[in-house]
Amino acid sequence: MAAYIGAVKEVLMRFDLSAILLLVATVLFLLAAFSISLGTLALVPLGLAAFAASFLFTRKGFSLRG
Repeated sequence: MAAYIGAVKEVLMRFDLSAILLLVATVLFLLAAFSISLGTLALVPLGLAAFAASFLFTRKGFSLRG
């Protein structure tokens, strides 16, 4: 076994629409958890909608398959 002391490994992240929707869902859930209101908007249903919509967008675009 070789030891990789000081080796740097580059990791590429995908930052597409599904990742953005997951970030939006996380922010909405955190706002709802801390009881921060945005007027009459219900944050938990919006967070759930963003979370569900993130699974519809893949690398190849919009997909209704799993």
